Amino acid sequence: MTQEDFSDSHKKAFRNFSNGIIHNLILWIISKEDIHGYGIMKRLNEFFNFEDSKCEININSSKIYPILSKMEKNGFIVGEWKINENNKRVKFYSITGEGELFLENIQSHMNNILNNPCWLNFFKDMTGLEINDEKRN
Repeated sequence: MTQEDFSDSHKKAFRNFSNGIIHNLILWIISKEDIHGYGIMKRLNEFFNFEDSKCEININSSKIYPILSKMEKNGFIVGEWKINENNKRVKFYSITGEGELFLENIQSHMNNILNNPCWLNFFKDMTGLEINDEKRN
């Protein structure tokens, strides 16, 4: 295995890790406000814009719109065509009751993770930071 192959394998593993949470991030973003696809892409780029990262994650329409379509089909979100601030017709997404229930389950799962000493040790080793437990449920 060459150094270039090793680097590519790291990039692929990082993309797979990031892609695994993008769905949840999209639903969480929509839960905060009715928002259109381009707005979601901009918000996601804030999550994945790392300085000096060798594992850049590109958030684009070919990735986002299929996810939004699937979430709509599954009943987690609903899209409604509206006129935006630039007088263009765009689809704004909002969360449904089913989507809110799913987010509550994610929150419960994350609380379980953050109350498990094994996970806390993993996060500490990976980040060098202690997880603050003041605000956990």
